[in-house]
Amino acid sequence: MGTFKFYLLLVVCSFTVQILSSQAVGFMGGLGPTIESEEFLVGGNARIYYGTSPHFCFGPEVSIFPFQSPADQFEQRIVELNFNAHYLFELAHRFEFYPLSGINYTREEGRSTLDMEDSEVDKALGINFGVGVHYMLIDNLFVFAEYKEVIGELNDGFFTLGAVFMLTRPKHQSHD
Repeated sequence: MGTFKFYLLLVVCSFTVQILSSQAVGFMGGLGPTIESEEFLVGGNARIYYGTSPHFCFGPEVSIFPFQSPADQFEQRIVELNFNAHYLFELAHRFEFYPLSGINYTREEGRSTLDMEDSEVDKALGINFGVGVHYMLIDNLFVFAEYKEVIGELNDGFFTLGAVFMLTRPKHQSHD
C-alpha cells in the first residue's frame, strides 16, 4: 500500500472513531487572508469545520490566490483545496494550540505577461501538516493563526490568519 493511501486510510479511521464517540460542538465557518511562502503570493482562505468534541474538528477549506506577478513578465495563480483535521490543546483560558493534518489538491497556473496564451498548469494531490493557535474572543467567535506545509508533487507552505464563527450549536441535553 502506498504512503498516500495508508495516510488516507488512517485519516478516515480517525474521523470515524471521533464521530462515533462524539460530543459534538457543531459547525464553524471561517475566513481570512493567506500568504504562500515560496513566492509570497497573497490570497484568501475559507473553511467550514465540524467539531465532534471540544478538542477535535475537521472539514474542507479552500485558498485562492488570484494571478500575481512574483517575477518580471510572469504571473501565477494557485487554487488549493484541503480536507484537514485539528486536535486542540488548551494552553491557557481561551487560548489553544493545535497540530493539523489532512489531504490536499493544488492547481497552479503560470503565464507570461507578454503572451497570455503561453500558460502552464500543474495539478497534484498531496498531504499537509502544520500547527496553529486560536484565541476565543467571545463564545461564538475566535481568531486564529496557522502555518501549513503541503508535501507532494507541488510542495509549498501557507500562513493563514483569520476568524472563525460558530454556525450551529448542538442542543444541550438535560441530565436529570
